[in-house]
Amino acid sequence: MMGYGYGDWGMMGGMGLFGALIVIVVLVDLVLLGIFLWQKISKKQ
Repeated sequence: MMGYGYGDWGMMGGMGLFGALIVIVVLVDLVLLGIFLWQKISKKQ
């Protein structure tokens, strides 16, 4: 995470592990949602 200490990650630094866990959960959720939507669109064609 070098270079990201000055943006949104600056706020996350105070939360530590809990903040990192939330970020990981959100990213995984977005990936799963993207796969789900992609499959749904692919079936329509």
